[in-house]
Amino acid sequence: MDSTDQSERAKPGHSADTPDAPRLRKVRSSGPRPNPYMKRKPAANADPSHTKKQPRQDPVSCESCRKKKLKCDRNLPCSSCTTRKLPCNYTSHETAPSSYVKQGSQTEEQPSWDNKPVSRPLHSTPIIESRSRNRDDPLMTAEWLETILMGHRVPSIAPAPLKDELSQYSRVAAPQQTPISGSLLSLVRGARTASHENPATVHLPSFLPTKAEAMSLLQYYCNHLDWQYHIIIPSQTKRDICTLYERIACDDFNMQHLALLFAIVATALFYQLLSSESADFAEVCSRETAFLAGAALIQSNYVAYPSIEGLQATMIIGHHLSVATLSPSVSSLFLHGTFISQAKSLGLHTVDAVTSERNLKGCDRTTVELKRRLWWDLASYDWLLGFLSGPHQGTYTISPQHMNVRRPRNIEDEDIGNSDAEMSLAKPTCMSYTLHRLRLAEVCREIVDSTAAEHLQGIEVPYEKILLLDRKLHDAYSEIPAFFRFDQPSQREFAALYRERPEIAWQRAYIHQGYHSRFCRLHRQYFVRGAKDPRYSYSHVVSLQSARRVLEVKRIMDEEEPLFTPNSSLFWAVTHHVFMAAVILLIDVCFNWDDILAEKRKEEVLGACRMLSRAQQSSSVAREGISAMMGILHRHWKRERRADESQVEQQLVSSRDNSTLRDEQTSVPNAHGPKDGRSENQVHVLPPTTYSATDEFGQVPLEDIWSEILDSSGQIQLETPDWMDLLTELTNATAPCE
Repeated sequence: MDSTDQSERAKPGHSADTPDAPRLRKVRSSGPRPNPYMKRKPAANADPSHTKKQPRQDPVSCESCRKKKLKCDRNLPCSSCTTRKLPCNYTSHETAPSSYVKQGSQTEEQPSWDNKPVSRPLHSTPIIESRSRNRDDPLMTAEWLETILMGHRVPSIAPAPLKDELSQYSRVAAPQQTPISGSLLSLVRGARTASHENPATVHLPSFLPTKAEAMSLLQYYCNHLDWQYHIIIPSQTKRDICTLYERIACDDFNMQHLALLFAIVATALFYQLLSSESADFAEVCSRETAFLAGAALIQSNYVAYPSIEGLQATMIIGHHLSVATLSPSVSSLFLHGTFISQAKSLGLHTVDAVTSERNLKGCDRTTVELKRRLWWDLASYDWLLGFLSGPHQGTYTISPQHMNVRRPRNIEDEDIGNSDAEMSLAKPTCMSYTLHRLRLAEVCREIVDSTAAEHLQGIEVPYEKILLLDRKLHDAYSEIPAFFRFDQPSQREFAALYRERPEIAWQRAYIHQGYHSRFCRLHRQYFVRGAKDPRYSYSHVVSLQSARRVLEVKRIMDEEEPLFTPNSSLFWAVTHHVFMAAVILLIDVCFNWDDILAEKRKEEVLGACRMLSRAQQSSSVAREGISAMMGILHRHWKRERRADESQVEQQLVSSRDNSTLRDEQTSVPNAHGPKDGRSENQVHVLPPTTYSATDEFGQVPLEDIWSEILDSSGQIQLETPDWMDLLTELTNATAPCE
């Protein structure tokens, strides 16, 4: 190689590594032939900007991903190895994966799946910024390849539990749809699920979310769920969780504090994931985390040694989640009867008694106030259940004569320990809704006391007693403060309050739905006959007004600011009230199909039906619940149709002459026969129900079904007892999964 060629290659801009570099010439020499691909050092006077470029992509995958030809997300350990329970190792010439390297620091803390930072020295490499990667890309790729190669074998060799986990995982939404990551995803995405283990021996700290995730979910719970049952003091709970994470490092922590954390995580996860349209993932994740809360209670021997934090944990799960979906090994901890039993063990029913521990030894004011809140929450829930159909109907467990507990003060959480003063009920606080809900519960308890004898004997409640109880319910309703009202002056006055504290507006909607649904229930026995008999017309009018009010409140929840977060359709109580109100209007049309305003009332019913359809599309909870209640409604409707059609046939048979009876019987159509060929005195009967269109969930649109019921309403001879049974069954329809 001559000196001219060498000098040309040494010039800046003509490096052998550049695209414009000339091809190497064949060298004729007796010495060893130079390697044309040998790297050369840049000349001393070379421009640093034109030095040798870094390779296009460094081999940064772990050993397992390189062997399996999978895309590695470069975490330590990576998600692929974590899912397959394989050791995740990087070779010595590769650097450990990094999300971001900070200049000027000596070490970098790399977060890992077990929430333990990994420190490593920095190298003299340029700053590497992390790319936005889908953490589940390698998992999806692996599943796709394994399905091609082994898909036909997996169903025959996989055990049933593994099949269930695979099917659950296949329905999990992508990470960009769910804000949860890290160790929380391992609850359902990993091969290990908590509910498959023994609750008495499962290692609970290994399932803990990171502290940042825990605080984020606590904040979500306080912002969007705590306003329904204000049974925690957020600042105190936050302090307990921080202490818990500090003590876990020393392996010396309070198990019942851990149970409270898992309860909050389970509830917040459920509604947060439902809001992101990940219903299957929400149910699985909340079930697993609720199991961990139950396991923490079992390991702390909560039944024998209850605590305030343990009671809070059980009440949070019992109020917000369906116990029927939980693991049988822990579900008994979250029943209403268990709450009351444990509260009595803690002496909550004697907080203000002379012989109470508080009066004998003294107690912190915050603790005393918290105990009052917990006890009155249990009492109000117990009394509200007593005025609903079901196993609790006509009875309750907590008697006012068997307790000595003052009402909770109408005061903000941060002012509890300052003094014994409290604010007027006309002033909004975090306890306003709880106190007015308690007032409604007290009236429900009085209704149960007044109607218990008739309920147990199976006789009608005298109408005079219904009117007396209606007055008590109206008196309590009139006590609602201005900031909980829907009239225009109140809305204008408190518009700024609703923007600052949206939970006040949400509580306003809840309290109105609660009252108006109870008006409908109180008057249902005389609702139908009130349309024909003037003596009971008041019940007919009040029922229709209250049903329309329930629907109007639901419209406000969905359309007016501040909108419910999460959507109001995710709360089964709201959807249940709406369905019951729609059925009240439907029954009114069926009993008054010849009314001059019949068409307008039919449109009103279809408007409520469209509201239910929107709830179906926004929530799997509402979808399953509405399907269950539609089954009850459809069963009663078909029974009424069959009864009416049999009466028509009997009338036709009795009107014919005996000589032609046998011939005419063959021409009389049955319940599903066509209309053509009928005699003039035959009553029109609908053909068999056939629907050509279904929604995205494979169900017949509600509007089609309800339209058919309305179209045939004039042909059904309805009886009050039959439709009373319908209303009772619909009221008894609890959460869909139950």
